[in-house]
Amino acid sequence: MHDGHDAGTPMNGDPQASAELLAARPSRRGPAKTGKVNIRDIAEKAGVSSATVSNVMRGAPNVSERTRKRVMQVVDELGYVPNAHALALTTPPNSVTLVVRAIAGGTYADMMSGVEREVTSRHMTFRLISTGLAQHTMDQVVNDLLSQRPKVAVVSADSGSDQEQDVKLAGNLRQFDNVGTKVVVLGRPRLTLPERIGVVDYTNERGMYEMTRYMISMGHTRFLYMGIMHASSVFHARYQGFLRALREAGIEHDPQYDTERFGDRADNVSDLLSRYHAGARFTAVVAATDSMALDAIVALRGLGLSVPDQVSVSGFDDMPYAEDLCVPLSTVHVPFLEMGRVAVRIGMGERENDVIMPTELAIRRSIMPPDPSVLER
Repeated sequence: MHDGHDAGTPMNGDPQASAELLAARPSRRGPAKTGKVNIRDIAEKAGVSSATVSNVMRGAPNVSERTRKRVMQVVDELGYVPNAHALALTTPPNSVTLVVRAIAGGTYADMMSGVEREVTSRHMTFRLISTGLAQHTMDQVVNDLLSQRPKVAVVSADSGSDQEQDVKLAGNLRQFDNVGTKVVVLGRPRLTLPERIGVVDYTNERGMYEMTRYMISMGHTRFLYMGIMHASSVFHARYQGFLRALREAGIEHDPQYDTERFGDRADNVSDLLSRYHAGARFTAVVAATDSMALDAIVALRGLGLSVPDQVSVSGFDDMPYAEDLCVPLSTVHVPFLEMGRVAVRIGMGERENDVIMPTELAIRRSIMPPDPSVLER
């Protein structure tokens, strides 16, 4: 029953209450504003419709060059800045976002460079999400990607477990499809990822197998492995390649002295030293990464052992510094730059959904025939 009062007017007629009520009412919809300038202002001054201004701001093709120039001149004169979030909701995706764990490091640097070069060559926008060295949940990554709506989301392998990455990406695949985003995982195997997600992997197991076989061919039979990390498919595959080469050669190996993978040099050096003092004797160290190979060289020098005269050392990745060390490092070359490019091509529908890039040996001076006297120290 109507009581004679307007529902939007306070019954007591208090002007202050009326003002507060009016302020609380939701504003009517209108063109997006930046400061005091909105699309309607641009349209009025340029002598075009608001829809035409919107098309110009979105880069739509159905606008003449003459009209586009006139609108953009007014935009500059009035200092209008379009709302990025609003544009993202109305503009077809034309960007690529790369998710990495850290911006530092040769592996990430080369992959980032590959992605960035491929993106910019296509005149697309390149964005980067760095999750940081601390654990950054995949929920946060997924939310960021869905809000950005890139055409392609390239997610690099984390140094930790692949399980969370698989679960979160698979669980949100429909949402990615809805916003027009193609997801590509870079630098690890498919495992449980759905087929619609692209994958760029490389031959981790085979690469380490071939490096170990080469060292065996040089006469080595006593090894220490640095860098076990079973939770990571990448590092697990490398260790399995090492073990397979030893099995096929009929070489017995005691894994109790093999070391875990640590991100800190002091821990890696300390771990190798403790293994040596506990009785480990070897003529060759096979490291899971070039960084760990460098840590091994530091530890061996601390023990008074010369590389490669007394102990040979190999790495994996072929980082830019590997060839420039005081003892140029023998390692497994990974084409990280090209992998980044391929990831974008998969996202654009130009390559098959599964690509495995080959690795190859880069043999330098850090491997020599064994010195048996080292085993008797």
